[in-house]
Amino acid sequence: MKNSFGIALAIMAAIWAYVALALLDQHVVVWAGFVAWAAYHTVKEKEALVPTITGTIFGGVVAIISLVIIAIIVGPIGNGAIAAAIAIGITVYVLTAVKAFGNIPANVLGFAGTAAIFKEQILENMVLQSAMDGDVIGVVSLNLHHPLVIAALSFIGGAIFANLTVKLAAKLG
Repeated sequence: MKNSFGIALAIMAAIWAYVALALLDQHVVVWAGFVAWAAYHTVKEKEALVPTITGTIFGGVVAIISLVIIAIIVGPIGNGAIAAAIAIGITVYVLTAVKAFGNIPANVLGFAGTAAIFKEQILENMVLQSAMDGDVIGVVSLNLHHPLVIAALSFIGGAIFANLTVKLAAKLG
């Protein structure tokens, strides 16, 4: 088939969108799944599923750590923008420093995807506000609506669908 990958991608993307919107609504974000989908294709190994999931979730955890740092230093500094700049500078370095999670593109995409969920108004997310208010407990209290949980579930789904896309494309030839 001329563009078997494109056809497989279109089919799997449609299925992912349906699953995310109809079956997992409020627990995953469609676009965050596509973030992991892109990260999947940065892995040069034959089996990219595990490195993609671990890399994107690691990036998400580091994004939460950046919020904890903001929550700790915002009071003494008195400026949320400066606290955020310091926290992001420190934590983005960590994305490159931990050798066990060596897929830097997946790490950065996971960080960015999780941080973007902090700002999504549809989730009525209080985690970012907790950080800006200096409330560390509000940042780390996990539940099904916490940005890290939503991001992790989205990344797992996206990585699985990326894996299925590659397998379907191979079958389509």
